[in-house]
Amino acid sequence: MRESTRLPSSLATWVESVLGPLNCVRDASHARDNSQVWRVTGPAGDHYVKVAPKPILYTRETCAYRVAIPHLGHANAPVLRDSSAELLALILTAVDGEPLKEEEAPARRRVSHRQAGQLLRRFHDATTGPLVQPEATRVVENTVAGLDKHLAEAGDHLSSAEADTLRRLVSALPGCGPLPAGWRHGDFWERNLLWNGRRCALIDFERSEPGPLVTDFVKLATSLWPDHPELRTALFEGYGRPLSETEERALTAFAAADAASALAYGPRDGDPLVTARGRRTVECLMQEGRL
Repeated sequence: MRESTRLPSSLATWVESVLGPLNCVRDASHARDNSQVWRVTGPAGDHYVKVAPKPILYTRETCAYRVAIPHLGHANAPVLRDSSAELLALILTAVDGEPLKEEEAPARRRVSHRQAGQLLRRFHDATTGPLVQPEATRVVENTVAGLDKHLAEAGDHLSSAEADTLRRLVSALPGCGPLPAGWRHGDFWERNLLWNGRRCALIDFERSEPGPLVTDFVKLATSLWPDHPELRTALFEGYGRPLSETEERALTAFAAADAASALAYGPRDGDPLVTARGRRTVECLMQEGRL
């Protein structure tokens, strides 16, 4: 086997039992300690091998491949070739494209976001109704309950006035009432949108689970849309409906909770991008009172 890196032996044995002998293995992990992803090539073509950092992430991703991803359509997401609960591993087909970048031409970037909105709507619609509403309620409760822990961990990165503003906004979440619920992606932003110049595909489903659909817009709303409102417009054109007034209020509340989490996690883990996102969200909420 010609390779630029090696799979762990037990993982290699399992992968080759599914795909046959491998000609090349390349590390495709993200720049974080717990990311384990390889691109492998053999007689069956190009595939990705992914080892989940935790059992819950493996469970979420494999469940998403059973429940929601078939609704996305051909070539709009990887296909799950096989999975191993013992190894917490998945074998996925490779999808054409690269993560969206700011350098993409504005017109094509708008097209990609319109397509992304269409894919997200299909994903959200895969499971809806009363069966997922209790999960949405649980997410709201956990968001409210976890806020003080994040505020304490953020420490000096938040003033007392800023912390009070985040508390006030997040405390409004239960008052929003039942929010539209379904299967949500959980990490929906440009890093997980592959674009080949014509077609958008959705990847990385380890944080997928039922919950309030509006939470899937938080990362774009706090990182991208402030500078590119045209991409928000394009995405909701593809999504097929705007957010309701209630969802807009909930989006602001979830963004406030996300800012507290970002300012707890980012400085602690030395992640300047996460820290900057949290800081910018706080400043926006202090000035505008909403996103």
